[in-house]
Amino acid sequence: MRRALWLVPVIALFVVGGIGLFRARPPAQLGKAAPPFSLPSLHDPNRFIAVRALRGRVLVMNFWASWCDPCKQEAPFLAAAAKSHTNVRFLGVQILDGMNEGRTYERRYGIPYESVRDARGTVAKTYGVTGVPETVFIDSAGDVVGKYIGALDRKTLAGILDDLVALKPGRLLTIQGSGETRPVP
Repeated sequence: MRRALWLVPVIALFVVGGIGLFRARPPAQLGKAAPPFSLPSLHDPNRFIAVRALRGRVLVMNFWASWCDPCKQEAPFLAAAAKSHTNVRFLGVQILDGMNEGRTYERRYGIPYESVRDARGTVAKTYGVTGVPETVFIDSAGDVVGKYIGALDRKTLAGILDDLVALKPGRLLTIQGSGETRPVP
């Protein structure tokens, strides 16, 4: 028994060190720079899109999955808003879903903007996404200025977009309410 006692501090060191090595980064915070990422395009997996390359205009980043019913409800509103708000960039982030299912979903709902594929949900975790749909709003400087949890309806989305476009540097969106969502497995 005494011989095994020397193992206690060694095991404790590995446990503490392991926790430090594998601790997740904190989720994206309002008012802070959007966490960087580069993910493959849903339609061309050999082409990667980096969120930093999208700076310069405000960005609406929608996390979705083809199996998500609330995502299907909001998809037509996002598609219409992307067509009518040419001063706003839209980026879809398909999470934990198949490539073919995602392409079919985008065709069905007429999504006119680019989507990237987050097959393992790592970017979703980085942004603190706990369910789908969730939408993150980023200002032209690349800072996270708002987040909406759940399905957006037409009126709520229009109001948020108007506020986002008019937002002064260093300010945050005031977003009220939330919509229906599905937990991420």
